[in-house]
Amino acid sequence: MTKNKHSYQNKKERSLRVRKNVISLINKVLFSLIIISGIFYVASINDLAIKSFVLEDLKEQFHKLSSANEKYEFSVMSLESYDNIDQRAQELKMVKVDKLNYLSAGSSFVAKK
Repeated sequence: MTKNKHSYQNKKERSLRVRKNVISLINKVLFSLIIISGIFYVASINDLAIKSFVLEDLKEQFHKLSSANEKYEFSVMSLESYDNIDQRAQELKMVKVDKLNYLSAGSSFVAKK
């Protein structure tokens, strides 16, 4: 009976050791997962912050280019205006054309295959 009791205690002690080892292993795995998740979290937050700064720089550049584009469009519109073109034509002493005469070419001047 003592042998049977001793055997039962050994089984119980082994069972407790195995259970402690399994729990210890689970704790180590969970701790490792928490550490790895934390590292990935910090890396993703860092990446997000960098992208935010880049986005702000690009927005600022967009606004600068948009205002420059508006200035150029205004400049083009003012240079293409009829008053401006008429004034330049007068400065160059150009005159209006009243009648156009066209030359007619015979069929001998046309290229044929």
